[in-house]
Amino acid sequence: MTDRLDAHAQIIDRYRRVAHLPDGLFFFTFPLRRHAVRRLGLVAGGSVLEVGCGSGANFPYLLQAVGPAGRVVGVDLSPDMIAAARARVHRHAWSRIELVESAAESLRLDEQFDALLLFAMHDVFTSPDGLDRCLAHVRSGGRVVAVGPVLAAGRLGRVLNPVLGAVFRRFAVSSLDRDQPWRLLSERIPALHVERFGPGVLFMAWGEVS
Repeated sequence: MTDRLDAHAQIIDRYRRVAHLPDGLFFFTFPLRRHAVRRLGLVAGGSVLEVGCGSGANFPYLLQAVGPAGRVVGVDLSPDMIAAARARVHRHAWSRIELVESAAESLRLDEQFDALLLFAMHDVFTSPDGLDRCLAHVRSGGRVVAVGPVLAAGRLGRVLNPVLGAVFRRFAVSSLDRDQPWRLLSERIPALHVERFGPGVLFMAWGEVS
């Protein structure tokens, strides 16, 4: 428990420094965000849970997918990220988004959702308790999509992995499974699909909860 609390404190400290960075700095993620939301298979009136919602960069795509009668719940451990997300929601006058400040491992909500999005959440990907708590909030047959960086293989890895290692250290505490971040998720969703992008340094994994 002490190790987990220490990791949470480190995460909160790291994200305090980036909570107010403009979305434009991460313009290269926009197509991937749209693709991830399409993979969720959401329909009008549906509900989606995003754990690690950050400042809410995915909210416009999620709201468009669920339509006027849908529901979006964003969860983040970082109080600074939740504050930034709340400011975004207020700025756009979005009424169909609920924000929850919580670690994945202690997440307790009184509902299940049609889909779960985990975007760049390596510390959740590598946390058995965190994944289990997230998946417990997805209905049977609901879709899960996970997106994030992954170490490259072969000669390309020797060139790119030092840079990727710096990215991991900047945005995640866990050093586990950097070459296969979807490993724990594949143990919980046997029919998990995995796709890699660009030179193989980004992945998207998706499947359905049984």
